[in-house]
Amino acid sequence: MTVSILDLHCLNAVTDDYEDVASIVDEVRRTSHGNVSREEVVAALVNMLAEKLVAAYAFEPQGSRFVIADSVGEQVAEMWFRITPVGHRELDANWVDA
Repeated sequence: MTVSILDLHCLNAVTDDYEDVASIVDEVRRTSHGNVSREEVVAALVNMLAEKLVAAYAFEPQGSRFVIADSVGEQVAEMWFRITPVGHRELDANWVDA
């Protein structure tokens, strides 16, 4: 599996906790020292979902918990993301702290 630099920055952003799209974009911009658009980050997250590198979750307020989402569709902005074991392996194999 080939992961891009953007993928690695996204994986790093979701490695410790559930993160929403806005937080992921902010973290990716900070760690990459680059001008990355929200659309680029969302596209990377959708691709990584398909590759099972990340999982998407919806927050269920009545139970105060995250539940895994079967699909994100156009609701990607409302989803929370977290790295999967497959994503951890890719991040560990490819991440270089600069």
